[in-house]
Amino acid sequence: MDEAIIQRILHLAEVEKLSQRQIARTLGINRKCVKKILGGINTGAKPIIKKTKIDDYLGLIAQWYKQYPKLLALQIYERLKSYGYTGGYGCVKRATLEYRRPKQIAYHPLTFMPGQEAQVDWFFFNHPVIGKVAGFLYVLCYSRYAWGIFYPRHCFEFFLAGHLECYRHLGGLPRSQRYDNCSSVVTKREPQIQYNAQFLDFARFYGFSIELFNPNSGNEKGRVERKIRDIRIFLETETFKDLTDLNRKFHLWLEKSNNTVHRVTGKTPKEMLPQEKLIQLPVKTYLARRIVAARVSKTALVEFETNKYTVPTSCVGKIVDVAAYVGHVEIWIDKDKVATHKRCFGNKQLIQNPLHSDQLLDRSPQFKLKRIKQMMAQMDAALAEFIEQQDDETAALSAAYQIYQLTKMTSRAMVLSAVRELNGMRCFKIKALISLLNLPSRQEPPAVWPKNQDLLNLNYEERNLTDYDPDTGNL
Repeated sequence: MDEAIIQRILHLAEVEKLSQRQIARTLGINRKCVKKILGGINTGAKPIIKKTKIDDYLGLIAQWYKQYPKLLALQIYERLKSYGYTGGYGCVKRATLEYRRPKQIAYHPLTFMPGQEAQVDWFFFNHPVIGKVAGFLYVLCYSRYAWGIFYPRHCFEFFLAGHLECYRHLGGLPRSQRYDNCSSVVTKREPQIQYNAQFLDFARFYGFSIELFNPNSGNEKGRVERKIRDIRIFLETETFKDLTDLNRKFHLWLEKSNNTVHRVTGKTPKEMLPQEKLIQLPVKTYLARRIVAARVSKTALVEFETNKYTVPTSCVGKIVDVAAYVGHVEIWIDKDKVATHKRCFGNKQLIQNPLHSDQLLDRSPQFKLKRIKQMMAQMDAALAEFIEQQDDETAALSAAYQIYQLTKMTSRAMVLSAVRELNGMRCFKIKALISLLNLPSRQEPPAVWPKNQDLLNLNYEERNLTDYDPDTGNL
């Protein structure tokens, strides 16, 4: 029994002169317990406090919780067994209850001045059709105005592109921006914070301060986290065809949310947005890209994110810089751009430009037409369909070669667009493709005539072969 209860019983009996029944009724305990305690006192005997098996380990438990405050009762139990503890798990649960009980923490409400700060964070959405996409969210702390966009990746170039998208939409930016400990902002936190060098350059370009959320301080990022919670509810109740459709519906939802009265401010975020004292954007725009070094393989390919991109065969074996943008990839050698490709977000794909293989094709003319056909078919599914629908193999080789020549005369995008249109019409004629591209037809060069056209009428007398060799008729 607790020592305080024992002293209370003795006080009521000796000072207040209450009976055992009255004491039991007053304290709400069994009368026999009162009798036992008072009987022990009257006989001069002290109540015996029974020692439990865990008492000897209480100091060790306190030390463990001081070092690791989040330990579970089961983990303590397993540790005690290695020290020879023979008691039960229930006794350990009772002994550690005070350490495991959640501590109530008081938070001060965060207030912000207009244009002071924005909270920025990533969140992810896994769609059965689109796949896993990354959502970039930007929330102004004063007005609660939010904007964002979904991307197929959350790499550094998409992180910068998300900022630029929000800056364009808002027409400016606040004086500081607060982030979680993502690698795009912080590369190392211990023993000192080390920032991403290119992101520091980005912050210097736009003139904002970088602030970080403190570890295990969820109260600091309430504005962006609450908005993400609402976005997840929206995502679960909508259907999307592709990434473009997702972003369209997401922006419509954000517009509606920004026109809804906020529970704290009593105004809509859009109504408060003009009060934000945002920094004006510079005239120039920062390039949202990431530079990665790579080496050109012997087959004139550069690997980036498991995909392989072609470069001219003259680049074999050289070190190149891959400049990754949101929608395309550029490959540079020193200050010269040697290749540009549409960025592929698949896995282990080959992205080709047939013009990069000109030198290689000239070295092996016997395989030239077959190789051109293979390259054109691999470039796009529409080209493969157009070539396969030719009458025979010879016509397919000829069609592939002529399409290859057309890519030299005009852009690949125009050729692909025209081929897709013809495929939809079920027309697989090269003449139709040339006509659709509106390219000038090949004309024969004009005939060359002498000024004195009488020279065209000159005749000469043929000589007999016997004049040369009367025996054989040969020279």
